[in-house]
Parts: sequence; C-alpha cells; structure tokens
Amino acid sequence: MRYSKTERILAILLSQFPRLKRVLKYVYQRFSLLIYKKKYSHRINKDLYCIANDHKHESFFGYYDNSPINKDGLILYHSSEHSTSKKPNDKLNIHIMVYDLNSGTSKFIASTSAYNWQQGSKLQWLNDKELIFNDYCHNDKKYVSYLVNVSTLEKQRIEWPIYDVHEDYALTLNFNRLRDLNRDYGYFSSNDAINYDILADGIFKFNLDGSSYELLTSMSSIIDTHFKQSMLDADHYVNHISISPDGNKFMFLHRWLKNRVRFDALFVVNSDGTNLRCLADDDMVSHCFWKDNNEIIGYLRDKKNGDGYFLIDVNSGKKDLIKRMQGFGDGHPHIVDEVLISDTYPNKSKMKELLFYNLESNDFKILGEFYEPFSFYGETRCDLHPRLSPDKKYLFFDSVHTGKRHLYMIKNE
Repeated sequence: MRYSKTERILAILLSQFPRLKRVLKYVYQRFSLLIYKKKYSHRINKDLYCIANDHKHESFFGYYDNSPINKDGLILYHSSEHSTSKKPNDKLNIHIMVYDLNSGTSKFIASTSAYNWQQGSKLQWLNDKELIFNDYCHNDKKYVSYLVNVSTLEKQRIEWPIYDVHEDYALTLNFNRLRDLNRDYGYFSSNDAINYDILADGIFKFNLDGSSYELLTSMSSIIDTHFKQSMLDADHYVNHISISPDGNKFMFLHRWLKNRVRFDALFVVNSDGTNLRCLADDDMVSHCFWKDNNEIIGYLRDKKNGDGYFLIDVNSGKKDLIKRMQGFGDGHPHIVDEVLISDTYPNKSKMKELLFYNLESNDFKILGEFYEPFSFYGETRCDLHPRLSPDKKYLFFDSVHTGKRHLYMIKNE
C-alpha cells in the first residue's frame, strides 16, 4: 500500500515542476484508490474516543508540536459550525473550546477569525491555568492574541499574534507573508500587502506583559548565514518556530521559492538572537520536534543518507538516521521521554498510519490506519498530527475518516 522507492524518487524529480507534480499526484492517487481502496474507514486495536462528539460541529486541535491537555484533564480544541472540507473563510469564525475529560462537558472560551485547518489559531496552553490563541481585531486592522484564564475566563489582550510561547515571552512572524507564500499556514482576515524588506522582516520576540517587542532574527541575517544561488530573486519566509523545553533556544525553518520550486533549511538560535546556526539545508526539511534541550528529531533530506527521520545534535550538528522509521515517508513526530509518536501521509489506499516507536527499546508498532476522503485535499487536508499528553497516558490526533474532522483520543497503554 505504501509508495515504493521508485515512486518516491519520481516525486522528488517532479518537485522541479510543481504544477505538473500536483496534477499528476492527484490523478495517480485517484487511480491507485480504485485498485487499493479498503472496505473499512479506520482500523485500530484500542478504544477510540471522539472528543466532544457533536454531529453539528467539527473539531480539531491544530499542530503536532503542542499537547492539547493539561494536568487537570482539560483538553483544548477548535470547533467549527461550517464544513472544514471548505477553505478557511475569515467571515466564518471558529470557536475556542475546552473539554473536561473528567465531567465529559465542554466550555466555550471565545471565537476567532485568525485560523487555518493545519494549525488552527495556534491555540496552546501557556501553563495549566492559562491558554493562548490568535485572533484578528477588525477595528485596529491587525492580528492580536488573547491570554485566557480557563477558570475565571478573564482575558488579557496582547497586541501581537503568537507563533510559539514559553512562560513569559513569545515568538512570532509575518502572517501576511505566510498567507501569500504558504497559505496552508496563513491567516486571511488581513488584506495588507507583504513586507518584502528582508532587513525589517523575520522572527519577532515580545514579552507577554507587552513591555517589549523586537525583530530578533532578520530575514537578511538568515539568508547571509547560508547563502545559495537559488536564493537570488526568490521569495523568502520563515515558518515552524519551536522553542526548546527550557526556553533558551528555538528552531525554525527558512523556506524560499524560486520559480515555484521550494527549498528548505533548518536553523537553531539562542532565545536572545545570538548564535544563529544552520543545521540542515540539503533542499528539504519537513517536520521537526525537540527531543530535549540539545537534540531535535526531524524528517529531512541528507545528501549522504537520503530522506528520513534524523536525530540531530544541535551543538555539534551531527545527524543520525533513525533506520527503524525508514520506508514510511514524511510524518509529524512528537516525543515525550523515550516515546516517539508519528504518522504518515495517505498511502495508495488513502490510509494514513499512526506510528509508535520507543527510542530506547527499539519497539515499533503501527497503532492504526485512518481513511482520508478526497473531499479533504490540499489546503483542507487533515493530517493526523499525533500528540501525547505529558504523562504519556493519552494520545490525541485529528482525523476525517467519518467524513468530518474530529479530535480523537486513545489511551496509550
């Protein structure tokens, strides 16, 4: 059911012709499904719980880099009254919700127009008592974020949107640039033009109390650190900022588009903007996650070892291929201690697989598989984006195997 090595090589070659690749990929997937389609929509050997199961609404959490649950069993999620198989529409808000695992009840927090189907509104826990998410202020015509006490519902408006947060500070980027260059992760409430000034754009840092805001890492400095000929006359942007567990460093992807062909590089930098370093720039870096404060796991291309999951030492830059994960293609890794959870993109039967791997024991399992209908495709796709609870007791993921997007949970026992 999985794509062969030859098929993967052809996909890489076709990356030089993005429009042609999109058309051929869609046709080939349609053809493959006629042959390989399975008689079931999902298969898993564990009890599957749909969080806030509501036939009138669809639900999802967002990206794979944060866990939706706090220590009190409160689960964050987005709720949508309109179909998530349609592209995001800033005229149609989605809701910020909290589900209590103990009582089985949901609580409405707020609505937002700053969202997409891959990452939602960047909804996440700041701590066990406070959540944070992005919104758009139509009066001021700008993106902002809100910090909310989950018990009292007291709101604090922050004058900038967040991308990732750590205790008292946040990092952010130009969401208008994402809107135009990588709309899967952009917001659509603002029609402001992109700021193409590479000296004035990049990664910004601000304190959550509003006491400071600064351009921490400029696009210009990022480009200068690993300049390549392909960067000339290219469109540049940053994405996927992720702060290390101790808050002292963060990683991000630098991406640039040349004649519609995309190139990627992985960077790490200290939280004060010093010691900017490129860890990988062999054309493709996809999804990464902090294993601990000194190691990152990422799916990327390495000229010596090909495409795969690598464990990267952020201090030395040394990359070690995780051989047990070979053959499954790109996914979204999430790690707690020794447990690695990831997923796959749809195979020839349009099934996405949920993967478990123990980094210490080398134990590997396919936990389940879930069908993705063609009504969810491209910008509206629904990756599983698996996430563990901090105690590893629960595993969460989004899925559309029923024909609607929902947040699911299994007990990780």
